[in-house]
Amino acid sequence: MISSTPSFYPGKFLERTVSKKQKKKKVEKTKLPIAQPWISMNSGVKIIAFTSIAMAVLTASQVIPSKGWLEGILWGLLFGVLIWAIFFGNILLNRFFRR
Repeated sequence: MISSTPSFYPGKFLERTVSKKQKKKKVEKTKLPIAQPWISMNSGVKIIAFTSIAMAVLTASQVIPSKGWLEGILWGLLFGVLIWAIFFGNILLNRFFRR
């Protein structure tokens, strides 16, 4: 009886080699944490501080000519604080969903 495959068939060897490499990759991926931060917390706080101050100044400078100094400063403070609220709200949600 004549076999359709030659006596030296590297397919089985190659299949085993590829499957071993794939298993190693899967094991390495599971060792890593689910999500790593792409910037440090210290850098994030600095960025948010700069952003909130810039947003407060820009908002106040736009409102002051039409509404006056007091209301312009209050609107600026409101928008500056809202930037921090969004930042800490995002941290809270991430910690809640990562449990």
